[in-house]
Amino acid sequence: MKILLVGCNGKMGQQMQKVLEKHSVEFLGIDKENRKLSENFDADVVLDFSTASTLQDNLTLAASKHIPIVIGTTGHSEENLQLIQKFQEQIPIFLSSNFSILFHLLLKMTSLTQGLSNCDFIVEDTHHKHKKDCPSGSCKDIIKTLEKNGISPRVTSYRVGEVVGIHTLKIFYGNESLILQHNVSSREVFCEGALKACEFILKKTNSLYSMNDLFEKN
Repeated sequence: MKILLVGCNGKMGQQMQKVLEKHSVEFLGIDKENRKLSENFDADVVLDFSTASTLQDNLTLAASKHIPIVIGTTGHSEENLQLIQKFQEQIPIFLSSNFSILFHLLLKMTSLTQGLSNCDFIVEDTHHKHKKDCPSGSCKDIIKTLEKNGISPRVTSYRVGEVVGIHTLKIFYGNESLILQHNVSSREVFCEGALKACEFILKKTNSLYSMNDLFEKN
């Protein structure tokens, strides 16, 4: 498998390069300064860890090569989501705001809150102070899961230090409470998950895939 890594100089991109080297996966890292290098690289899949603002360029790049794309960027606008819907008819697309298997398990547990609208819910997300989107994409996934169950949580986001990612769901009912928390101490967790997503999507048909598909596979 050959991976075209877009956004190679960002925090996730730099960590992803280390993980690919550890697994002896052939790859080419590009950013906005050297995108032309991709023209001569025979990639099997595009892995996008750049920014939401370059989504259309990255989708077009994958489509021009007739290969799948794995999208790990967050903060997508409604226009971006419509682009993804359009391009999924041309290429396989894997979209996730969080490639952690255990975070996906947290979402599964969150989905069990149906019928608990009489409880109080608090969602917290904590990330490093450089993170641009607030709340995070993963935090929005928790919120959406709760909203599907008719629950409107209170949401608080913290941007401090160099925290990789902490997501917490707190549920209060009378004199009892339940706290679910997912804590990532290294970006390698996301990179390992992204690599699994690349392997997963290689032989898939044109459509949109998510961690639900990868989670069920495992």
